[in-house]
Amino acid sequence: MNDSHRVNLRHRTLRAAIAAMFVAGVAFATTAQAADTQIDIADLLSAPQPEQLTAAQNAPVMAWVSNERGVRNLWAARAPEFAPRQLSGYDEDDGQLLGALQLSRDGRWLAYVRGGSADAAGNNSNPDGDPDGREQAVWLVASDGSGKPQRIAAGRAVQFAPGGDALIVQGRGIGCYPLPGATAPGWCKEALIKTRGANSAAEFSPDGKLLAFSSNRGDHAFIGVLDLAARSVRWIGADFSNDANPVFSPDGRRIAFLRTRATRGGEQFDLTKTNPFEIWTAEVDTGLAKKVFRSSDSAGGYAQFNGADPLLWSRDNRLIFASEQSGWLHWYALPPEGGAPSPLSRGECEAETIALADDGAFLFSGNCAQIDHRQIFSVDAKGAAQTLLSGKDEISTEPALLAGGQWIAFRHADARRPTAIAVMARAGGEPRRIFPAKLPAQFPIDRLVEPKTISLSASDGVTSHATVFEPPASFKGKRAALIYVHGGPIRQMLPGWHYSSYYYNDYASNQWLASRGYVVLALNYRDGTGYGQKFRLADKQGPRGASEYQDVLAAQAWLAKREDVDPRRIGIYGGSYGGFLTASALARNSDLFAAGVDRHGVHDWRESAKGGDNSGLWGLKPDELDTAFKSSPVAHIQGWRSPVLIVHGDDDRAVKFAQSVDLVERLRERKLPVETLVIPDEDHFFLRYASWLQVHRSTMDFFRRHLPSGAD
Repeated sequence: MNDSHRVNLRHRTLRAAIAAMFVAGVAFATTAQAADTQIDIADLLSAPQPEQLTAAQNAPVMAWVSNERGVRNLWAARAPEFAPRQLSGYDEDDGQLLGALQLSRDGRWLAYVRGGSADAAGNNSNPDGDPDGREQAVWLVASDGSGKPQRIAAGRAVQFAPGGDALIVQGRGIGCYPLPGATAPGWCKEALIKTRGANSAAEFSPDGKLLAFSSNRGDHAFIGVLDLAARSVRWIGADFSNDANPVFSPDGRRIAFLRTRATRGGEQFDLTKTNPFEIWTAEVDTGLAKKVFRSSDSAGGYAQFNGADPLLWSRDNRLIFASEQSGWLHWYALPPEGGAPSPLSRGECEAETIALADDGAFLFSGNCAQIDHRQIFSVDAKGAAQTLLSGKDEISTEPALLAGGQWIAFRHADARRPTAIAVMARAGGEPRRIFPAKLPAQFPIDRLVEPKTISLSASDGVTSHATVFEPPASFKGKRAALIYVHGGPIRQMLPGWHYSSYYYNDYASNQWLASRGYVVLALNYRDGTGYGQKFRLADKQGPRGASEYQDVLAAQAWLAKREDVDPRRIGIYGGSYGGFLTASALARNSDLFAAGVDRHGVHDWRESAKGGDNSGLWGLKPDELDTAFKSSPVAHIQGWRSPVLIVHGDDDRAVKFAQSVDLVERLRERKLPVETLVIPDEDHFFLRYASWLQVHRSTMDFFRRHLPSGAD
């Protein structure tokens, strides 16, 4: 450590001590009065959190997953009473996800997947370190609660056969298994398809006699149709392309699918690239296919992998697809014979999850009423009217129709009320929050703040967005401030409880930090979603220049100008891509950022270029590696002076644990102030409640020691 470094450290230590004494002096009385009534993070996370929702459109049944302090269970309700009923009895905070929920057509059975996926060595996600290991398997339970869940088979996805007597399970291959008490159809086999390629089941024909599937062969992919009785496969329009997402017409005579160009040797996926796509249809009997639509060159990419099925064939015989042809993520209807697509959703906004009614009406959740929120909208069968169904200043997502389309089920939240399962009539109206119907007594609903939304202008003229959490007015004097940076980067933080479990937790963290006296700015930097394609595809982002760091500097400058913020006490924290930006801030500008918490961040883009995790999705080429290194936090580590807490679970499949191993060693070699929190066997998303508590409490403790807020 050189002399100037020692002097700088002494100066910072002295400044921190003076700041702490100042804050203690002006806030002593307030702190003493509030000491016994402070909000705790456990209070904020005390409500059961619904993580998924599904509904049987032709039956009055809906089902969901509840995560109550890490204990995940299945629940169901029937219209019109909507009285919740617990279906499973899991009782451990074990990190075993419940997902891929599917209700049978009659609503009698609920199928689901329990457990996380396996890594390259075949080890399934096991965040609680069970010595016997874990598995990922398909389970089945009666939706009326009349029996215990039954294991069907190992697998990662499931769907019901149309006859209601069998399940199709996707594991290493595609298999069929009879339902309890049912006689399996003659075609039902545990190894249903053994053709070459990575085969995944897609959809049954309406009469249940055919099964469409996709077969990924690496640099190309085919659509196949399996005749279940004849045990024969017909390949549909096979070509030198990547074909995916097959869907049947309502009469079962035709099939439609998406086509993109094949993958050339050495090519890697790049999430910053736009890709044209085509829609093809084919006669099932002949397999002969024809193109009915080609998008513009910039319409595809994100629209095809944002989470919703990107292609559907509606009951009223229209092809429904997602596209960014307007510069925003929207949905369109196309006649199966071809022609010009008609917009279903519209405006300078984005439409995310969707639902189709039998009468042709289209429902979606999006930010078309308020760009920083989420509402549910309905579009009539002709696409002529876009009607807002849910209230403003709310977070309403994932609409699902049930009971023949009479009711809409969805997830609902706002700034103070955490996410709940809600229902309302198809025509809209006041949501009825059915689960949890009441919040726990310790949930501090009346003490939460309503975040304010602001816009920021970076030095290069790009406008970013943010939500700001103000501390209670009882805190006086200069305050410490924190910038929260989300991951993804294709995410958007909202001024309310987030529908993503990860960001639900971080919304709770931001509320908790604000309650302890911090001004918290949650930054929606360029590269994120919700603000259109141009914003998401910002130039020179990430490994190609880290242009989004300019938005971080704009956020710091905005906070530093506030009269109630001490510019010497501004910190930063975030996870994944937010960890990358946190480390970048501390490495590039320790003069502006006094401390930071970096959760499983990307620290060297050259490591990401090797692939093997989500940080490799930028498709870096060899001639870009020099720029990638210069865009990395480790390239600027000589300027790092501020203390940091680095958090990482060592079973992270999204960002390699090695990224943090390397950074910690570099910091320790320079004898820089680094603290660590390693969580053995934990996933990137912190699947256990105990892990989240540990992360939240360690973050608060770190900032209270290094950036006293005024509440200490």
